[in-house]
Amino acid sequence: MKRVAVALTFAVALSFARHATAEVTIVKSDTWEVYTTGRVNAFLSYGWGDAIPLPLMMGSNIPPGGGLDTGNDSMPVFAPGTMTQVQGTFQSMRLRSGFLPNVFGVGFRRQLSENTSLKIFIALWATIESESQRKTTPVETDAREGYLKIEGPWGSVLAGRALDLFSRGATENDFLYGHGFGVGFPGNIDNVGPTAGLIGFGVMAAFFAPGLVYATPSAGGLQLTAGIYDATPLPGSYEATRFARPESELTYDLAGQAMKLHLFANTEYQKIYRAGSNDSATSYGVGYGGRVEVGAFHLGVAGHYGPGLGLGYALQPGPVSVSQMNKLRTFDGYSGLVQYAAGKFDINLGVGISRTFILQEDVDANNVSILKRQIGYSAGFVLHISESLHYDIDFLRGDAAWSQGEKQIFNFINTGVTATW
Repeated sequence: MKRVAVALTFAVALSFARHATAEVTIVKSDTWEVYTTGRVNAFLSYGWGDAIPLPLMMGSNIPPGGGLDTGNDSMPVFAPGTMTQVQGTFQSMRLRSGFLPNVFGVGFRRQLSENTSLKIFIALWATIESESQRKTTPVETDAREGYLKIEGPWGSVLAGRALDLFSRGATENDFLYGHGFGVGFPGNIDNVGPTAGLIGFGVMAAFFAPGLVYATPSAGGLQLTAGIYDATPLPGSYEATRFARPESELTYDLAGQAMKLHLFANTEYQKIYRAGSNDSATSYGVGYGGRVEVGAFHLGVAGHYGPGLGLGYALQPGPVSVSQMNKLRTFDGYSGLVQYAAGKFDINLGVGISRTFILQEDVDANNVSILKRQIGYSAGFVLHISESLHYDIDFLRGDAAWSQGEKQIFNFINTGVTATW
């Protein structure tokens, strides 16, 4: 799965970067408060297992976009006694950023009136690894977040670039109970971070996007958030858009002395067009799930369904998402994560599956093997050395299968440290 220096892939509750961190106030006057928050991390990651498979059927091909693209790290294997190449293996050791890379955020807030506040927040992201593993290549800084938010008894309005709403709850689950201080799935071997955690394995990433968002005040724990976001095309297939993309999320929160509960359901909808044409397709998605915390035991579950979603994030481009006849394939996914949070340490376990619904034209053509499903199993141990320093060791095993019988199993073990403030 090709990762975008996101999942990706991602952030949470308006910013991953501010979870499990403490804001540091720089200036506080009668009107404005200026604060900063962020993190720095580095991980050693070792991977091994099957290389990307070769087609089993003569004349067929496997389009990119599923499993693990092992690239130049593939080691060829030949059938015994022949020069016929079969599926190879791979080994790779890299230094990587984590599920979140280095993040520096700065915020400004003040009261506009007795019960109305204004917040401005900007976050810059940067990885430790450079493009194509070339240490002389400059690392680019990504202005991942930049928004203003006005809150009052009537609710809140957010304007700018922030985490969008579709699949936000599932991404939060992965961050909170899986890979907030870890790596998980790195993406492709030559990928530049951040990494994917369990994204692509039952978890679909929420993404940062320009938007205008309104959230109602909480009514008995129930809150509705709705926004319009800058539209996203599908390069190579549907490269034009005509209307902004609506997204929404309904949440319910219940907090007691012994238990905390958070439920969510979210949606996205977008129509996309062929360049210079009225030919169109419609992508929509539904996400749902929740999490519950009872003492030190935490559980998060989530699912999603919809056409044109892709494996990693909504409207993910590539031949897995769109057929040769420009039809959108449908995807679904399911994930579960459990955590034991003992205070000084966390133990995290997770499993998830993402599936592609094969089109009839794929079966009829018989010349392409589409990723059918990929399953991820994750485990991790996080030691909180202090409030600001965290050590992680985590493991991910991926199991991918294609429609014509090809398979791939790959493993990653990652370890490193994160400093937060």
